[in-house]
Amino acid sequence: MITKAYRILTFLLLGILLLLSACSSKVETKTKERPNIIFLMDDQHRWDALGVEKSVVVTPNLDELAKNGVRFTEAVCQAPMCIASRNSMMFGLYANQTGVLRNGRGIPDDKLPIPPLAQVFANAGYETAGFGKTHWGVTCNTRGFETRYAAEVFEEGAIMMKDLNPEAKQRYLDETIGYGPGEEDPSGYIGETSKLPEQDHRDGWVTEKCLEYIKGREDERPLFLYLSFLKPHAGHNVPEGFEDSYNLDETKYAEQPPWEKDNSPHAEGVNRREMYEGFWKDASEEQWKEMTMRYYANCTWIDDMFGRTLKALEEKGLLENSIIIYVSDHGEMLGERYYRFNKYCLYDASVRVPIIISGSALPIEWKGKEDTRPAELVDVYPTLLKAAGIQVPEKAVGINLLNKEQTREASFCALHEREDEASFMVRTENHKLILCFTRKENASTYTKADIIGGEFYDLRNDPKEWSNLYEDKTIEMIKAEMTDIMMAKLATMACMVPEMNLEQHFELTRDK
Repeated sequence: MITKAYRILTFLLLGILLLLSACSSKVETKTKERPNIIFLMDDQHRWDALGVEKSVVVTPNLDELAKNGVRFTEAVCQAPMCIASRNSMMFGLYANQTGVLRNGRGIPDDKLPIPPLAQVFANAGYETAGFGKTHWGVTCNTRGFETRYAAEVFEEGAIMMKDLNPEAKQRYLDETIGYGPGEEDPSGYIGETSKLPEQDHRDGWVTEKCLEYIKGREDERPLFLYLSFLKPHAGHNVPEGFEDSYNLDETKYAEQPPWEKDNSPHAEGVNRREMYEGFWKDASEEQWKEMTMRYYANCTWIDDMFGRTLKALEEKGLLENSIIIYVSDHGEMLGERYYRFNKYCLYDASVRVPIIISGSALPIEWKGKEDTRPAELVDVYPTLLKAAGIQVPEKAVGINLLNKEQTREASFCALHEREDEASFMVRTENHKLILCFTRKENASTYTKADIIGGEFYDLRNDPKEWSNLYEDKTIEMIKAEMTDIMMAKLATMACMVPEMNLEQHFELTRDK
């Protein structure tokens, strides 16, 4: 009897152990199945400054991601400037919904409308590590990043370049002291071959810290890694060696329209027009070529740093199950449309952005594809969460780019650079409509009666957007259809952070 009871008990215990082992195995497998998310970003990178789009640009690592992934060729940002665009992307909301409309005031930590991207991943059990630019526009905490290194814009809890390597930071500041605000004076655009080693540059320092982190990482959790650079945004002081990929004599620069004065109604007078126009009208051909070549050389340098980071991740085994995304926050005019530089307008060179999704966890049907849907930066938020099996917060407004059934009629972007006026864009692959409105506090209350002007471009026949067809009677039907799309979009644009209002924005940024 004792032997029989012992056998029964033994079998019961064995069964329980096997069941627990199976459950443990399932949990472990489920955890391991969650892909690592590798988020690569830079600043002011034109949509066409990639080798896969323009062969003269040397970006082999980003080209490889595109070759093995999906590139969204018609993607746009939601506001063509750093702070507004990045807040929109990281919260998955439009600029009018976050209330962050310009390069000024951001959202305080106690007023966030929705958890920012890194925080959602942290809440879901991911290890989160952020290196480089976020640019929230407000002094804040690290917003979900457990490990945080930054070269600019202080965050509570972040390790800053000025504190860890003050001598290197000062050497960089000394080299760029004559480049003007944001390093965007004409001298900053023309740039120079930097005399500094890469690690003295802010992006070089961030890359060094990111590589050190990857090589020393021992955490078993899935990883959300964010690496974001300050370049190719001017200034164009490129580390030695990267200009060697280009022939200055063969560099092609912006062709100017046959105008006697600027013809950009929604963006007239903004973006330091007098300074840029006054200088570049008389600039030499060599200066134009140097400016353009060094912008591309900056892109090549960034690509090289991305490549080294991806190699380190691969050697650590972190790419075996991964989703890799590359984006930029907005574009760069680079002298197009009558000596227009940087962004702050709704033309394609400013609003179009590169978006590439790649990685070993990307479903095979997406690999090696180009997607022409009207993608937006707000789509990054739900797309990455869905890829990781994380529930998307209800307030997020984007679509899942990795679901072919999800799309929209047109892409959308907003510009708020005038105190009395707001401009909005709706864009398809073939057409663009820009409407200017008498400014209202709440974008969801705009009506057609508030329209005070506009622009319309046939992108198929006029990709440079030189010919404004807004008053052309032959496009009345498509203009009316796109106006209806815009008005329906604006109706959804109530601000989710009531404390953020336009008057405060202009008061805080009027002298900047």
